[in-house]
Amino acid sequence: MESEYLKIISNLQKLYLSDNRPWIVGYSGGKDSTMIVSMVFETVISLSPHERTKNIYVVCTDTGVEIPAIIERINEEFSSMQSYSDECALRTSTHLLKRPSQQSFWVNVIGRGYPPPNRMFRWCTQRLKIDPVSEFIRGMVGQWGEAIILLGARRAESNSRAQTLDARPKNIQGLRRHDDLPRCWVATPIEHLLTDDVWNYLLERPNVWGGDNHSLYQLYRNASGGECPLVVDESTPSCGNSRFGCWTCTVVNRDKASEGLLAGGDLRMKEFLRFREKLLEIRDPQNGYRDAIRKNGQDGAGPVTMAGRKLLLEELLLLQQNTGITTITEEEMHWIQVFWKSARNPDNGTGVADLIFQNRGERMPALHEDQLNETRCEVAKELGVSVEILVRLVEKIQEYSESHRKVNLDRDLKQILQDALREENKNV
Repeated sequence: MESEYLKIISNLQKLYLSDNRPWIVGYSGGKDSTMIVSMVFETVISLSPHERTKNIYVVCTDTGVEIPAIIERINEEFSSMQSYSDECALRTSTHLLKRPSQQSFWVNVIGRGYPPPNRMFRWCTQRLKIDPVSEFIRGMVGQWGEAIILLGARRAESNSRAQTLDARPKNIQGLRRHDDLPRCWVATPIEHLLTDDVWNYLLERPNVWGGDNHSLYQLYRNASGGECPLVVDESTPSCGNSRFGCWTCTVVNRDKASEGLLAGGDLRMKEFLRFREKLLEIRDPQNGYRDAIRKNGQDGAGPVTMAGRKLLLEELLLLQQNTGITTITEEEMHWIQVFWKSARNPDNGTGVADLIFQNRGERMPALHEDQLNETRCEVAKELGVSVEILVRLVEKIQEYSESHRKVNLDRDLKQILQDALREENKNV
């Protein structure tokens, strides 16, 4: 197989030197993506310093609910990759992409009341995995003109993967057009390799940025599964079937990866698996934690009730305390409170602070002014009003709240909205 590996690297050298289009390399922390990144590093280091002119971006998405052992490995590897690239002037940078706090998994589930995902409503893949990568690429490709995305997709992964690759014809350089990013091309250098070929490569040679892959191999043995690939479009398989993905995943019947890690000695996973059971309980309408009316006003299982959201936050804070792992940020909790106040059956505005005090005995930290402004802008956008009108509405409600009266509140709020409508008509 050594000749096959050398052939792949030779092809990558030719592709690298053929033009100045930057490369975006998908990394997920698993075996296939580790092999791709390793081959890219081998390719660039084999070139003379004056030939290393291409910018390379190694990207990974962090949903905020990744299995702890995986995200820990990703952070360690990214740090080593970046240090090595800087030392050798490889023009390679690492990027751990995340959704803004107001779009996080916890803000959507606990704040907005989204039901935990299932096979029919798998809202998480697009929002948490595809969108961060797409936004990063779109934000950069305007400067580049075009870019090449390198992925660790292999035909041996599944029949559907092979069919997807066959459905996209290659150009003379062996590149395929990306379906959703028209100025991007996709390269799949290891698509014909078998799983054993990947492991032979990884275990026979250390990573050029330092360290070896025996710990990765042990991670796979413990989890008895495979990695969740970097997702750049809907055709990429999502997590499930023992893949390393989100520990919150309720799309699959069993989280075999987390169960395997627990059996392999990662005792933290016991708490995470227990919480996953709570998500399944909350999702089931039979358990009374779902509104009887959907968000569109029709009868049916709707958002998670306020009682269900509070229960989940309470359990999440307990999980964080028991494991010592940060599972939710302060900013996310501020966003959750924002959406609780505008829910169908709104919270009184202190629910999150009360739970924090009960769990930690601490007061909820105040938002910085820039965070407060961001919050106002996001809420105003969701409500379809200007920030100025939102501030007026909030201040008017606060005014009535401090005076402990409600008479004429509806009239005054209506007047503010009428003022806004009048100004809008003037500007048309």
